[in-house]
Amino acid sequence: MMSTSEIEPDLEQVPEIFTRHIGTWKGEYIKTDKQGHFSRSFVGSFTIAIAGNQYQQVNKYEYADGSRLQLDFEGQFEDRILKMRSSSYSDFSAIAWDAGQDLVCFRANKTQDGALITFIETMTLLSENHRVRSTQAFKDGVFDGISFIEETRIA
Repeated sequence: MMSTSEIEPDLEQVPEIFTRHIGTWKGEYIKTDKQGHFSRSFVGSFTIAIAGNQYQQVNKYEYADGSRLQLDFEGQFEDRILKMRSSSYSDFSAIAWDAGQDLVCFRANKTQDGALITFIETMTLLSENHRVRSTQAFKDGVFDGISFIEETRIA
């Protein structure tokens, strides 16, 4: 993870709302099926750093069976839009943008088990250390359920 103490975010390229998400967030991620029924849940922590126009994010998941997973994402801001990729998924691509009213929107695509998975997420910053994210998932263009997570900043 890069050190943001050395290089500040470039506010010409980085919308201010993104700088308010820098740090580590933690919460319980809850997934539902397309009828809204509980599917599964797990604990996640999400660490975000921005230096200049460069973005890094590390997601760490802890599952009920004790297993853990880490996913790494990186990107850069171009024309005030975050363009992301992942060293954890070769075909992952995403964009995120400031949607106003303390809201960030995010759209990602990846292939999983031969299907194109698309995620449309809204991230609402409720206060300095409290946010809520909700994600619509689509599998080959067909609605596949919703996930949501209420997070607090822990670092």
